[in-house]
Amino acid sequence: MRQYLHHNEFGCISRCPSGCCLHLYFGNVALCLKVAEVVDWREVTAQLYQKHAAVLPNPETRCITLPGPVACQAFVFNLEEVFMLHDLLMGASLLLEAEAILAGSTAE
Repeated sequence: MRQYLHHNEFGCISRCPSGCCLHLYFGNVALCLKVAEVVDWREVTAQLYQKHAAVLPNPETRCITLPGPVACQAFVFNLEEVFMLHDLLMGASLLLEAEAILAGSTAE
């Protein structure tokens, strides 16, 4: 059974049943990510949103690209989708950080 870390109307992030990775489901994209990759993507999506939020003439246009995990692949988003992807990544990474802090305090 999967443990969902965070979800919104665009998708969800869940922990793999074996605990090896996280599964990101966003629209019609599904990715398997390591915890460090979630943090990296969280920062990238925040930068993308900040860069494009004030300058896009139409925020509904899908013109914001995020490189995919393999060469010659990119994900294309509109501004709201970048925001919702960032929300998923932020919620999951904050929960993981809290779990790590709590696990460290109980180990002492």
